[in-house]
Amino acid sequence: MTTAQLTTRQADRLVTALRHGQTLDAAATALGLELSAVWASARTDPRLTIALAGRDPDGPEETGRIMRADFLRLLAIGVAPSRAELILGASSSSGWRSDPAFAEACDAVSAAAAPYGYTGQVRLTPERVARFLEALSKPSTTVVKAAAAAGVTAPAVYQRRHRDAEFAKAMDAARAAAREQ
Repeated sequence: MTTAQLTTRQADRLVTALRHGQTLDAAATALGLELSAVWASARTDPRLTIALAGRDPDGPEETGRIMRADFLRLLAIGVAPSRAELILGASSSSGWRSDPAFAEACDAVSAAAAPYGYTGQVRLTPERVARFLEALSKPSTTVVKAAAAAGVTAPAVYQRRHRDAEFAKAMDAARAAAREQ
Protein backbone atom coordinates (compact mmCIF):
# COMPACT_ATOMS: atom_id res chain seq x y z
CA MET A 1 0.00 0.00 0.00
CA THR A 2 1.43 3.35 -1.03
CA THR A 3 1.01 6.27 1.32
CA ALA A 4 -0.21 9.49 -0.26
CA GLN A 5 2.33 12.28 -0.41
CA LEU A 6 1.85 15.93 0.40
CA THR A 7 1.09 18.38 -2.36
CA THR A 8 3.74 21.00 -3.07
CA ARG A 9 1.60 23.60 -1.33
CA GLN A 10 1.14 21.42 1.75
CA ALA A 11 4.88 20.70 1.94
CA ASP A 12 5.72 24.41 1.57
CA ARG A 13 3.26 25.34 4.33
CA LEU A 14 4.72 22.66 6.61
CA VAL A 15 8.28 23.84 5.92
CA THR A 16 7.24 27.42 6.74
CA ALA A 17 5.65 26.29 10.02
CA LEU A 18 8.76 24.32 10.96
CA ARG A 19 11.01 27.28 10.08
CA HIS A 20 8.91 29.43 12.42
CA GLY A 21 9.60 27.09 15.32
CA GLN A 22 6.49 24.93 15.42
CA THR A 23 6.94 21.30 16.36
CA LEU A 24 6.18 18.74 13.68
CA ASP A 25 3.19 17.33 15.54
CA ALA A 26 1.66 20.77 16.13
CA ALA A 27 2.28 21.93 12.57
CA ALA A 28 0.92 18.74 11.01
CA THR A 29 -2.19 18.88 13.18
CA ALA A 30 -2.79 22.58 12.42
CA LEU A 31 -2.44 21.90 8.69
CA GLY A 32 -4.54 18.71 8.78
CA LEU A 33 -1.67 16.52 7.58
CA GLU A 34 -1.09 12.85 8.29
CA LEU A 35 2.41 12.09 9.53
CA SER A 36 2.58 9.10 7.18
CA ALA A 37 2.17 11.54 4.27
CA VAL A 38 4.94 13.72 5.71
CA TRP A 39 7.32 10.74 5.90
CA ALA A 40 6.40 9.60 2.38
CA SER A 41 7.03 13.09 1.01
CA ALA A 42 10.33 13.47 2.85
CA ARG A 43 11.73 10.59 0.76
CA THR A 44 11.73 12.77 -2.35
CA ASP A 45 11.53 16.36 -1.05
CA PRO A 46 14.94 17.60 0.13
CA ARG A 47 13.54 20.90 1.46
CA LEU A 48 11.08 19.08 3.67
CA THR A 49 13.72 16.63 4.84
CA ILE A 50 16.07 19.47 5.80
CA ALA A 51 13.28 21.25 7.68
CA LEU A 52 12.49 18.00 9.52
CA ALA A 53 16.19 17.85 10.48
CA GLY A 54 15.75 21.24 12.16
CA ARG A 55 17.64 23.35 9.64
CA ASP A 56 16.57 26.12 7.28
CA PRO A 57 16.18 24.53 3.83
CA ASP A 58 16.66 27.90 2.17
CA GLY A 59 20.05 28.52 3.78
CA PRO A 60 22.89 28.91 1.26
CA GLU A 61 24.85 25.97 2.69
CA GLU A 62 21.92 23.63 2.08
CA THR A 63 22.18 23.88 -1.72
CA GLY A 64 25.63 22.32 -1.65
CA ARG A 65 24.51 19.72 0.87
CA ILE A 66 21.56 18.72 -1.35
CA MET A 67 23.81 18.45 -4.42
CA ARG A 68 26.26 16.25 -2.53
CA ALA A 69 23.46 14.03 -1.26
CA ASP A 70 22.02 13.73 -4.76
CA PHE A 71 25.49 12.92 -6.13
CA LEU A 72 25.92 10.14 -3.55
CA ARG A 73 22.40 8.84 -4.30
CA LEU A 74 23.23 8.57 -7.98
CA LEU A 75 26.52 6.80 -7.22
CA ALA A 76 24.62 4.39 -4.97
CA ILE A 77 22.36 3.30 -7.79
CA GLY A 78 25.32 2.68 -10.06
CA VAL A 79 25.54 5.89 -12.09
CA ALA A 80 29.09 6.80 -13.13
CA PRO A 81 30.41 10.02 -11.55
CA SER A 82 30.63 11.80 -14.92
CA ARG A 83 27.02 10.84 -15.73
CA ALA A 84 25.92 11.95 -12.25
CA GLU A 85 27.44 15.36 -12.97
CA LEU A 86 25.42 15.57 -16.20
CA ILE A 87 22.22 14.58 -14.43
CA LEU A 88 22.74 17.17 -11.70
CA GLY A 89 23.93 19.87 -14.07
CA ALA A 90 27.09 20.18 -11.99
CA SER A 91 30.21 21.35 -13.75
CA SER A 92 32.35 19.01 -11.71
CA SER A 93 32.24 17.22 -8.39
CA SER A 94 36.02 17.39 -8.17
CA GLY A 95 35.84 20.48 -5.96
CA TRP A 96 33.71 18.50 -3.53
CA ARG A 97 36.30 15.75 -3.48
CA SER A 98 38.77 18.13 -1.86
CA ASP A 99 36.73 17.48 1.29
CA PRO A 100 38.31 14.25 2.60
CA ALA A 101 35.10 13.07 4.26
CA PHE A 102 33.09 13.53 1.07
CA ALA A 103 35.78 11.89 -1.06
CA GLU A 104 35.77 8.91 1.31
CA ALA A 105 31.96 8.76 1.15
CA CYS A 106 32.05 8.79 -2.68
CA ASP A 107 34.60 5.99 -2.73
CA ALA A 108 32.61 3.92 -0.23
CA VAL A 109 29.31 4.40 -2.08
CA SER A 110 30.90 3.63 -5.45
CA ALA A 111 32.51 0.48 -4.05
CA ALA A 112 29.22 -0.67 -2.56
CA ALA A 113 27.39 -0.02 -5.84
CA ALA A 114 30.08 -1.57 -8.06
CA PRO A 115 28.21 -4.86 -8.65
CA TYR A 116 25.21 -2.86 -9.89
CA GLY A 117 27.05 -0.07 -11.68
CA TYR A 118 27.05 0.98 -15.28
CA THR A 119 29.43 -1.28 -17.15
CA GLY A 120 29.34 0.12 -20.67
CA GLN A 121 30.98 3.30 -21.82
CA VAL A 122 28.93 5.97 -23.55
CA ARG A 123 30.42 6.50 -26.99
CA LEU A 124 30.22 9.44 -29.34
CA THR A 125 28.14 7.64 -31.94
CA PRO A 126 27.35 9.39 -35.22
CA GLU A 127 23.92 10.29 -33.81
CA ARG A 128 25.44 11.77 -30.65
CA VAL A 129 28.05 13.67 -32.69
CA ALA A 130 25.24 15.17 -34.77
CA ARG A 131 23.28 16.19 -31.64
CA PHE A 132 26.44 17.63 -30.07
CA LEU A 133 27.38 19.68 -33.14
CA GLU A 134 23.81 20.91 -33.58
CA ALA A 135 23.69 22.08 -29.96
CA LEU A 136 27.16 23.64 -30.19
CA SER A 137 26.12 25.65 -33.26
CA LYS A 138 23.54 27.57 -31.20
CA PRO A 139 24.59 30.91 -29.70
CA SER A 140 25.87 30.90 -26.10
CA THR A 141 26.11 27.12 -25.94
CA THR A 142 29.18 25.82 -24.16
CA VAL A 143 30.87 22.51 -24.85
CA VAL A 144 29.59 21.27 -21.48
CA LYS A 145 25.98 22.12 -22.39
CA ALA A 146 26.28 20.69 -25.90
CA ALA A 147 27.83 17.50 -24.54
CA ALA A 148 25.00 17.15 -22.03
CA ALA A 149 22.47 17.62 -24.84
CA ALA A 150 24.13 14.74 -26.67
CA GLY A 151 24.25 12.57 -23.56
CA VAL A 152 28.03 12.48 -23.20
CA THR A 153 30.59 14.20 -21.01
CA ALA A 154 32.76 17.16 -21.95
CA PRO A 155 35.95 15.12 -21.32
CA ALA A 156 34.72 12.55 -23.87
CA VAL A 157 34.26 15.36 -26.40
CA TYR A 158 37.72 16.80 -25.77
CA GLN A 159 39.31 13.36 -26.01
CA ARG A 160 37.63 12.85 -29.37
CA ARG A 161 38.68 16.32 -30.51
CA HIS A 162 42.29 15.55 -29.58
CA ARG A 163 42.45 12.34 -31.58
CA ASP A 164 40.08 13.15 -34.50
CA ALA A 165 41.06 16.11 -36.71
CA GLU A 166 37.79 15.98 -38.68
CA PHE A 167 35.78 16.16 -35.46
CA ALA A 168 37.91 19.13 -34.32
CA LYS A 169 37.15 20.91 -37.62
CA ALA A 170 33.44 20.18 -37.23
CA MET A 171 33.52 21.62 -33.70
CA ASP A 172 35.28 24.74 -34.93
CA ALA A 173 32.69 25.13 -37.70
CA ALA A 174 29.83 24.73 -35.22
CA ARG A 175 31.33 27.39 -32.94
CA ALA A 176 31.79 29.72 -35.92
CA ALA A 177 28.16 29.19 -36.93
CA ALA A 178 27.08 30.08 -33.40
CA ARG A 179 29.06 33.31 -33.47
CA GLU A 180 27.45 34.31 -36.80
CA GLN A 181 23.91 34.06 -35.46
